[in-house]
Amino acid sequence: MELQNLQLQVSGVITDENGTPLPGASIIEKGTTNGTTSDFDGIFAIDVSNSDVILVISYIGFTTKEVAVQGQTSISITLKENASALDEVVITGYTAERKSDLTGAVAIVEMGEVVSQPVASVDNMLQGRVSGVELISSGSPGGASTLRIRGYSTIRNNDPLYVIDGVPTTTDINLINPNDIASLQVLKDASSSSIYGSRAANGVVIITTKKGTSDKAKISFNMHAGIQNTRNLPNNLNAQEYGDIYWEGFNNDGIAPSHSIYGNGAVAVIPAFLDAENTIPSANTDWVEEIFNPALIQSYNLSFAKGGENSHSFFSLGYFDQEGTLKNTDFSRITARLNSDYKLFDDKVIVGENLTVAYASSVGTDTNSLLGNAVYDAYRIPSIAPVYDINGDYTGYPLSDVQNPLGNLERNKDNNVDNVRVFGNLFTEIKLFDDLKFKTNFGINYTSIKGTTFNPTFKEPNAQRVINDLEVRDELKFDWVWSNTLNYTKTLNEKHKFNVLLGIESIENLYQVTTASIDDLPTNEINVRVLNAGDQGTQTNTGDKIEFSLFSYFGKLNYVYDDKYLFSATLRRDGTSKLLNNRWGTFPALSVGWKVSEEDFFNKEGVLSNLKFRAGWGITGNQDIPAYQTVSGFSSNPNYSNYAIDGSQSSTQTGFTLSRIANPDLKWETTTQTNVGLDFGFLDNSINFTVDYFVKKTDDLLLFKTLPADQSGITNRGQWQNVGEMENKGFELAADFQSDRTKDFNYNVGVNFSVIDNKLLSLGEGIDFIETDPGVLHSTNFDQSTSRTGIGQPIASFYGHVVEGIFQTDTEATSSFQPTAVAGDYKFKDLNEDGVINDADRTYIGSPHADFTYGVNFSAAYKAFDFTMFFQGSQGNDIYDLSRYYSDFFNLANYNKSGRILNAWTPENTNTDLARVSLNDPNNNIRPSSFYVQDGSYLRLKTLQVGFTFPESIAQKIKASQVRVYLEAYNLLTITGYDGLDPEIGLQNYDSDGRNLDIGVDRGIYPTSQTFTFGVNLNF
Repeated sequence: MELQNLQLQVSGVITDENGTPLPGASIIEKGTTNGTTSDFDGIFAIDVSNSDVILVISYIGFTTKEVAVQGQTSISITLKENASALDEVVITGYTAERKSDLTGAVAIVEMGEVVSQPVASVDNMLQGRVSGVELISSGSPGGASTLRIRGYSTIRNNDPLYVIDGVPTTTDINLINPNDIASLQVLKDASSSSIYGSRAANGVVIITTKKGTSDKAKISFNMHAGIQNTRNLPNNLNAQEYGDIYWEGFNNDGIAPSHSIYGNGAVAVIPAFLDAENTIPSANTDWVEEIFNPALIQSYNLSFAKGGENSHSFFSLGYFDQEGTLKNTDFSRITARLNSDYKLFDDKVIVGENLTVAYASSVGTDTNSLLGNAVYDAYRIPSIAPVYDINGDYTGYPLSDVQNPLGNLERNKDNNVDNVRVFGNLFTEIKLFDDLKFKTNFGINYTSIKGTTFNPTFKEPNAQRVINDLEVRDELKFDWVWSNTLNYTKTLNEKHKFNVLLGIESIENLYQVTTASIDDLPTNEINVRVLNAGDQGTQTNTGDKIEFSLFSYFGKLNYVYDDKYLFSATLRRDGTSKLLNNRWGTFPALSVGWKVSEEDFFNKEGVLSNLKFRAGWGITGNQDIPAYQTVSGFSSNPNYSNYAIDGSQSSTQTGFTLSRIANPDLKWETTTQTNVGLDFGFLDNSINFTVDYFVKKTDDLLLFKTLPADQSGITNRGQWQNVGEMENKGFELAADFQSDRTKDFNYNVGVNFSVIDNKLLSLGEGIDFIETDPGVLHSTNFDQSTSRTGIGQPIASFYGHVVEGIFQTDTEATSSFQPTAVAGDYKFKDLNEDGVINDADRTYIGSPHADFTYGVNFSAAYKAFDFTMFFQGSQGNDIYDLSRYYSDFFNLANYNKSGRILNAWTPENTNTDLARVSLNDPNNNIRPSSFYVQDGSYLRLKTLQVGFTFPESIAQKIKASQVRVYLEAYNLLTITGYDGLDPEIGLQNYDSDGRNLDIGVDRGIYPTSQTFTFGVNLNF
């Protein structure tokens, strides 16, 4: 029938059963062609012929619903998920698309499956959930973590872009409350992510927060609280074992035993006291147990949501607190969120905002370093040392320079870092015509960070600080983004569907930092830790200000013909202030798809019920280098830049030296990615598979290249340049089975599997490899170079000598190329066969990257009970266990050793991989070698949860619509051959330019915790 006089407008909102808006839902007046679709927030408006019509609401992945208008002008509609249906709508860069129409590699994370996990940040919740996505985490409360999407694309920064309600960010994700998140998608390939241009080379995570969705107010309260524990603590030598092994070293080296504490007899004897003053009693301390303890974790979240004909609002408050299992470390966060939108001028205009304010406070400590690391200090300090002396003060071991690790943590406990963040956006959407909408969106990201570091005076047997000092650091980060888009949607003859997006975007970034320090405060008391309290002659101040900007034009075309043939094209042009002569970059992408299952010849009633091919190609960019590298920089330092121009012997004039060598020809680093995918379903799509293969190649790598001293000057070591190429190839598989949800017992099984092969192809003329900056090797590695990124190898591969075994006799050792070796020493391979064992015989001995990673999720429900079990694993990755540097060799004799050393080689114990005990180590067994490389493969039961939903009759007694309680175990079980604290070894540093050059090296990490929680979900 034709509609002549439309008499009534009906508006409303369409959501799923969880209250999540459904954008792109179809609303049709039954029996006519009159229809519309819901917008990004699930909101719709339709003019109908009379007050008694029936609306047909359909949404792929949900059961179609018919709703009688019956004179209503505002209707809220809830659709039920259809287990046999395939698709849903996902957010893919400024617009929403049906999943069935996607031609790129996009993964969807079900937040309901992960939000209960006892972790601070949403990125930690993604571990093992998405194929091709790897989590790297420090393990500390609220600590640093990052995602790697499809491997490592570059040398410097491989962090993905997060887009939260349209506002981009790359930092401080742990300040976003996971309970506020409604949906999360991961854009993995260039064809899906290139709309974000220069920031999308490492993938994009799109987060949409919750909105108000129904006429009735909905109040929700969710909480969990529990206990964290540290597992698998190392077994170090006790006081007597340490002395006995020390004596074994004396005997092996032909030295008469003599020790200032254990004596000089035939056997080591534990004395009553360790010092001549008799103030340090001997002990048998398990130092690792001393620094770790069970710790509380708790989370409370309250939200209020309401919607109506012309407005929707969502308000939430959240509190999260995680005490560290490492004593005197913690993280706490308070968040508040307000999301609202309003329809004006007969629904022609929608205005709204999404705003979150967060405050976080944390106390951390340095870990994964050989020096200044409380965890590794606990490995190193001998067990004979007590925690306290007879006066109750922290003490230590008189013969080593290791600080008392518990005392170190205690002295650090008030060194807070406080963080305030305001993040959000204001938007206006105007319906210019039926098919054309204009949207303007202005977002801000304001972060203020204040850190205080006070180093008190202390005195221990062989470690002390005689003058205290205080440093105060203030940081300000302020970013704003303003985007304006036109979106045109049109369907012609029910077969041609067009979606055209055009936009411009401007981004400004500001970073300011100020530090002030002073020495010699009168006491260590906390109430005098202010800058005015110290010696004013020692006060120093530093500061910096950095600004950069980005301006972009972009467009995207999506075309669907007959719901079978799909085409998408994207073009973005970015201009950056970080570059000069090559400021602009152009980033195109193309993709196609074919829904074979929609062809007439395809039998959907057969076993195979869905089949779609996808292919995509695209280029993304990267300009993430420090600002101002295209212009020279100068600095002043009285030690070497000031000069007496007039020849005076008593005064100088301020001068400047070159501190930054300009490279005006720097250009965009570009990543070209090709993706081929296949989606197919069986048995009415109750079983679904997604398979992807990709090739990802990065050209013109941005790298800081060290230059000779005659080119770089006194205060500068090098210059940023475009050098080299890197490649990632990979295969991804995701599979899912859902049983009949209408049954009392139903279940779901999900599996994902990823293989990623990373390789550095070139580094420019004359460069074969790069390594960690030698300037940081002493504190982190005790000057050992353990990792190298070389041509033809994965990034941050392990590099050292190859241990071929242990010499079993002196005769065998004498006949080798190792002139100082004896029986029990390591036999190192002469790789270049020149008859000399030296640095030329080092080679690549392992990789921190897995052969494959995987995740397995099983969930089930029986009436009121629900059950979830999630496994996550990594296979084939190596760990360079540098903790063995001190723990397994006795030439560093004044430090404790691992219990492994009890199995060191002796003439009676030859079936071992641990060299003989030696105080002198003339063969240099301790050198970087394959001995340190261990298999880091593991399988971890990440989540085990059992829940119960009370009957509605009981819930109504407290005026609730739902009451659910659950018990959850997190990191319950780990199967691994690695004997360190934790096989999940991340980066050494999460902030430095060279952070990706040091992966999978264990120097005493902050381990992930095993956690047991009780939780409650209440809805009113």
